[in-house]
Amino acid sequence: MEDLRASGTNVVQARVVDDGNILTAGGVTSGLDLALWLVERFCGPALALAVEQNLEYERRGVVWRRAPEHF
Repeated sequence: MEDLRASGTNVVQARVVDDGNILTAGGVTSGLDLALWLVERFCGPALALAVEQNLEYERRGVVWRRAPEHF
């Protein structure tokens, strides 16, 4: 990570990172967090919460998002 920072890369400590057209997730269950974020992003928070409850899964952490003007 330090090599990335030294090269000028913005290293973000988050399970899910939404940089507009590039989304990443790190960790074993963070794929579920990313999938739920995509449901929320495209279908709204109510549906994302319903899916989360149906899966009996609780999202962890927050999604880091670039400012909307960059999308």
